[in-house]
Amino acid sequence: MDKSTAVGLGPFIQAVFDQFTNSPELVNPSAIANLPAGYTLERTIQMSDFIIEPLGEPKLYGCLVKGGNPVRQVIAIRGTATVTEWWDNLHFLPVPFEPTVKGGGHVADGFYDIYKTLTTMDPTQQGAPASGLFDKIDPNIPIYVTGHSLGAALATLLIADMSANTTLKPQAWTFGSPKVGDANFAAVYGYHSTVSWRIYNIPDVVPQVPIDPLDGYQHVTAGYPINSTGKTRWSLGCFHDLHTYLNILSDGAVPIGNQCQP
Repeated sequence: MDKSTAVGLGPFIQAVFDQFTNSPELVNPSAIANLPAGYTLERTIQMSDFIIEPLGEPKLYGCLVKGGNPVRQVIAIRGTATVTEWWDNLHFLPVPFEPTVKGGGHVADGFYDIYKTLTTMDPTQQGAPASGLFDKIDPNIPIYVTGHSLGAALATLLIADMSANTTLKPQAWTFGSPKVGDANFAAVYGYHSTVSWRIYNIPDVVPQVPIDPLDGYQHVTAGYPINSTGKTRWSLGCFHDLHTYLNILSDGAVPIGNQCQP
């Protein structure tokens, strides 16, 4: 596992998270502040939350950017940012992933209901979001998909969908992902995916859920454990914070969040 690659992907997730929390009304911003230098915004990604029913309005969830040396494409999906999204996180009823991926097993309904609303927009576009993300990706340029928390779960569904239904071969780099589906889903994901790293912090509780009596949910491979014990303030939030993950992976080069200093 190349830790420098993982650390380098974190700022893309953080940039989308900050963009949404600072301007939640902007579904399709023309630019995302604090993207790593040398990258251009190709597409914004929208999804809709829900509180039981109906689905909410589309919100900014991620982006597709291109740049770097050598050139690569990055899809970054932000983590949980609202009370509604935490509500969605708690929906773990297994539902078939079959409509999206043949033989795809079962996945948690909270994640899948959000994923099924995925749309994308050109950052200069006016009007409603449009379906279709995969055809916006250049198949001749490497593609990386990354996400944290809820964004990691959605990224896992995206990787499974993209890998099974297109000729694209994305790399998956996720942080603090909960379990997304059952053993069949994990097997299908593993069969179709290529490079896949699911990074988790040992004291972080989010990667340990959902916990069900029949142990029906199973993580996708490959897991890469880190341990922030003794390096942050004792807090469930600090154990899960993206800055904590990046701090441990970078051997302290990325600072821990101010609220999580030990």
